[in-house]
Amino acid sequence: MTMLTLGACAQSEPTPATTSVPGSPSTTAGAGLSASSAAGGVIYRRIDKACEVLDPAPLREVFGEPGYQQDEVRQVGATANMTCAMALGKSPGGAVVTLLATVGGPASGHIMYEGLRGVQQDSGPMSDIAGLGAGAYSYTDELTGTHVVVYDNNLYLTLGAAPLRPGAAMPGDLVDRLTRVASAALSGLHG
Repeated sequence: MTMLTLGACAQSEPTPATTSVPGSPSTTAGAGLSASSAAGGVIYRRIDKACEVLDPAPLREVFGEPGYQQDEVRQVGATANMTCAMALGKSPGGAVVTLLATVGGPASGHIMYEGLRGVQQDSGPMSDIAGLGAGAYSYTDELTGTHVVVYDNNLYLTLGAAPLRPGAAMPGDLVDRLTRVASAALSGLHG
């Protein structure tokens, strides 16, 4: 699947990537902000270390302890693209988890969500996820793994997990686990 990023066109210098070593990020896991949050004016913010909102606890139970982590933030005009890549466990049973959060102007999350959802619908089956953000779905891509995609007001977030060893089996409840991690990330980016 080809991934597109939509945002304002402006030149800016990227923020250098930061790298951290093993350790569990401190995030308060809570219920995901629901569809009513967009109507209530919830605003999501840019953070400098996306791995701080990626709480790996639900994934650590099946893949192992966090290892290498890398954060990156790119600001383009009023849009901030925040990424975190984190290795959990070791091959053959480990996984790489990626978080991409884009924060922009009001309702920008919905615009990205609808546009990219249309592309994904042409690529394979998707399943809606109730109670996460203003809208959410999951899909599995043969090359990039299992993904949860969510939007809420000015936030568009994707969270994916792929095996460290291509073709390795993934847990049957992976979407549920990714949904809990995405919920905690929404809470961490709120405010």
